[in-house]
Amino acid sequence: MWIEIVLFLLLGVCAVSDGIKKEIPLAPVWAGILFAVLLHAAGVFEEKWPAVVLSVLPGAAFWLLSLLTAEKVGYGDGWILVMIGLFTGLRRCFLILLVGLMAESAVVLILLAVRKISTDREVPFVPFLLMGMGVVMWL
Repeated sequence: MWIEIVLFLLLGVCAVSDGIKKEIPLAPVWAGILFAVLLHAAGVFEEKWPAVVLSVLPGAAFWLLSLLTAEKVGYGDGWILVMIGLFTGLRRCFLILLVGLMAESAVVLILLAVRKISTDREVPFVPFLLMGMGVVMWL
């Protein structure tokens, strides 16, 4: 449980920065990634190393998406998903991603419908990942 709290706090710092400044501070993300790798090396997590390597796939997919879309999806989102994957594993990372994407889609569609935003507006993604993490933690 304490591991999820650490991840939640790291995501919270990044979500506030993403929501206000539209940028993700990479220092806490890289510190979280290093911490997760050290926890894996110390045997705190039960996953074997092949599963750990697979857990970074959603982040790697977002890096590729960033490259293909000329950074319409930021590289920081990929780093965040790498950190989430290392802390939670592949399955829970995909679930957090799914909840975050569904929540963001619903909010953006509602805001577009009531004409509060335009189609070219950038919407921060990390706050929705934080919400997805909160939902998955309580499942």
